[in-house]
Amino acid sequence: MPFTTNLSGTAQVDDSIILAYDQQFIVAQAQDQIMDQFVTYKANINAKSIEFEKYSQLALATTPLVETDDVVSEALSDANIILTPAEYGNVVTKTQLASLQTGGKIDLASARLVGINAGRTQDKLALMALDASANVQFAGTGNGSNGDLLVTDIVDVSFLNKMYNKLSRSSIQMINGLYVAVLHEDNIFDLRNSAGAGSWTDINKYAQPNEVLMNEVGMLCGFRIVRDNHSTITAGASGDSKDVYNSYFMGFNALGKAVSKEPGMVATGPFDKLNRFVNLGWYGVFKYGIIDQDALYIGRSCSSLSA
Repeated sequence: MPFTTNLSGTAQVDDSIILAYDQQFIVAQAQDQIMDQFVTYKANINAKSIEFEKYSQLALATTPLVETDDVVSEALSDANIILTPAEYGNVVTKTQLASLQTGGKIDLASARLVGINAGRTQDKLALMALDASANVQFAGTGNGSNGDLLVTDIVDVSFLNKMYNKLSRSSIQMINGLYVAVLHEDNIFDLRNSAGAGSWTDINKYAQPNEVLMNEVGMLCGFRIVRDNHSTITAGASGDSKDVYNSYFMGFNALGKAVSKEPGMVATGPFDKLNRFVNLGWYGVFKYGIIDQDALYIGRSCSSLSA
């Protein structure tokens, strides 16, 4: 009986291999892609630049209507926010020998690490876009610059109340009934310590599993508190040479994302003569930006854990 020609080699199972890689990539990417859940205005089109329209509120109609007169129409007023997507990506190249000698573990590890890198990179880019806000408030005695801050000027209940006031007095729409505060873990540590008895609410005491935001840790002073350790830290910038942390206080429409190509996994190769090298990476064309400046405040502070 002749040897079968119906072989199941790498050429026949390429789709399964890519699917396994893709599953690792997607799971890993989602773990650290925290800020995308706050993108309330997203455009996904193939274009060099993408425009977002922001409309101003209509004037309050406080004058009684005259029975015999028609209503005077009010013209809409809008402003354009233009975001220009840029290319981002990263790649690893693995060898056939490494794959063989690790029993294939390097293959799934590569996909997972590439996915983690994609999620974390997007998360950091979103925070860097928010850092451009002109609405900056300083904790404690800080009154206008990082150098005014001291290690005792931390994120506490008083500072949260101040930031809530800034958003609320501008009538900024909430996100599912509450504002969102994105803080570094060092700032959350201080916030928990400053909260009075019974004021801090852990997520398991108020939320259903399908209501919890990614990395949400609790609720305080009208904010859902979300941990993001990619928050910008300026090393040694305070008046007593301690680190200065950025925290992000947001309402609806603070963050937008323009996408020409959604970030995804890319597997290419092998291109060498002996089929030994395969490239596994991620690639996307996108841009984060602030849509409504009034819906975002940056809080700058030290921490009792500041380096």
